[in-house]
This record gives sequence, C-alpha cells and structure tokens, in this order.
Amino acid sequence: MIPIIDFNGKKCIEDMRAAYTTCGFAVFTNVYNEWLSEFSDWKIIIEEFFDLPLNVKKKYAYSGVKENLGYNWLEEERLTPTMPGDLKESYNWVSPDRMQLEYWPKEITDFKPLAEKIERIARMLSYQFIYKFEKILNLPFGKLLEKHIDGSSTMRILRYPSYNGKVKKNQIRGGAHTDYGSITLLWRFDDVPGLQIYDKDKDDWIDAPIIENSIVLNVADMLARWSNDILKSTPHRIVNSNLTRSRISMPYFVDPGRDVIIENLTSDTAKYPPISAYEYLKWRLSQSYVDEDYDENKEISIDGSQHLPEESEYTYSKTK
Repeated sequence: MIPIIDFNGKKCIEDMRAAYTTCGFAVFTNVYNEWLSEFSDWKIIIEEFFDLPLNVKKKYAYSGVKENLGYNWLEEERLTPTMPGDLKESYNWVSPDRMQLEYWPKEITDFKPLAEKIERIARMLSYQFIYKFEKILNLPFGKLLEKHIDGSSTMRILRYPSYNGKVKKNQIRGGAHTDYGSITLLWRFDDVPGLQIYDKDKDDWIDAPIIENSIVLNVADMLARWSNDILKSTPHRIVNSNLTRSRISMPYFVDPGRDVIIENLTSDTAKYPPISAYEYLKWRLSQSYVDEDYDENKEISIDGSQHLPEESEYTYSKTK
C-alpha cells in the first residue's frame, strides 16, 4: 500500500519515516489548499499550450541535458533507455534566475507569469518537505535545505495524450525509472490512472491512489544516497491504463545546487563514494535523450548505472 498522509497532521513526520524507509512514496493531502484557484487556472493554460500545433511547440524544442529546458514531443524521451520512446509530451521550465527567455511560449499571454508563480509555490512547498526529511534523518536544522537554496530544480508539465496509433512492444506512457535528484513533488490534474510503484518485496506493481488536490511525493536517487539508503528511491512508471483519455500531470524535480557533492550524511559507514550532483543529473538525463553535445562522464556512468533497470526488469508485462 502507498501511504496517504495529512501534511498538517500530528503524525506527519512519523508517517513519513515509515513511508520513505519502505516504499519510498506517499500521497499527501492538505498541502496547498490556499492555492487551489491558481492550480485550476494553470490546468487551463497547460491544456492550451499542449493544444498548440506541433510546429509551434517545436519552436521551444528541448535544449539538451545541460540546461534541461523546453518542449519534447511524443516518443522523444525514453525513461527506460532500453524501451521504445514514451507516449507523452512535456515542457520544462525553471526558476526565473535560471530560465532562458527564448523557451517561454509567446503564443499564450498568461503562460509565463502563471508558470513562474506555480514554480515559486512548488519551491516553497519543497522547502517544507525538506525540513521534515531533516527531522527524519536527525540532521541539524537547515543542513539539507541549504544545499537546495540555489538548486537545479526543474518544473515539468506532461500530457499523455489519447492515442489510437500502433503501440510498440513494451511501449508505455512513461517507462520504469527512479527519479534522479532529491525529491519529486507530483500534481495530477485529472482522475486518469496510470502511475504505478514497484513493490520489490512482492515483485509487483502497485497503483498509486488518486486523491483530488493531493501531491504524490517520492524520494529520488540523490536523497537516497545522502541517507545511505535509509530512504528509498523506488522505480515507478506510467502504464497504458486508458489510452482513450488524455492524462495531465506536473512533477517538480527538486535537485541540489550544481556545485553540491552528494555524500553520506549519516553516522553509518558510507555505501557510496561522493558524487557531483550536477554531473549525475546530466548523465541520467543523457540516458533518456539524444544529445550529441553531451560528453559522457565515465566515472559517473559506472556509478550511476546501478539505477538503470535492465531490459528484463520492470517490464510492461508485469502490470496488473
């Protein structure tokens, strides 16, 4: 079972500790109630953007893994590198100090100001979650947060469109993967299912419960590494549960600053050597995209390959 946690509840920290030392995922309620109208408006803008003609959206085509900005169309990304391209389209943006102006869509007047506000809200919420993870790991107040103040976090809108074309072998809406950074906050804007979490003990996939106005939060690779694997970075995927309906979601990938080194923060003997947060992020992104400008970091590739599923693992055939 994927836990459901009241963000303002008295047992929040206790419930988070139980969730993230086991399955690595939880669904949170009562997190952003004061901003529901902004997110309702934002869903309309998201749909307006994705409804633009493809040739217009391609004006904002993906920048490459160095900056990780802009638009990707159907089958351009492979979250499981050995599988066919994912049946989704996406658009990435970042905080105003890092955003490059040429990637803002000019066709929708309200897109940029509302996108900036949504990113700002997500960033504030991520800090509140990070404070709670500091308590779980018994870290001094602010020790983990300070590594994210000038972070490389990325906001992304996703549309998994209705699809009646040929589906290739093992092709799904989003291939099995772990996330790359510290934590991921996920908003879902409809009731279309598809998100599944891998249960290692049962060797099976669990459907994430759909709760209106909730946030799904998972631990990603860097925080798992910081915690010396006390906290779990768990594979997940988006399956073809209902290809007749479009599905819209929005993850906020919370990453440390580019100059941050990820190393064991616990008192236990370190399982892993220190690693550059930015080099690891770029390498993981390069596994999902074709980027001829990226020069592979050989040391990172050896260390990071442990997080890539083999072709025989987590396949679509293992769905319920």
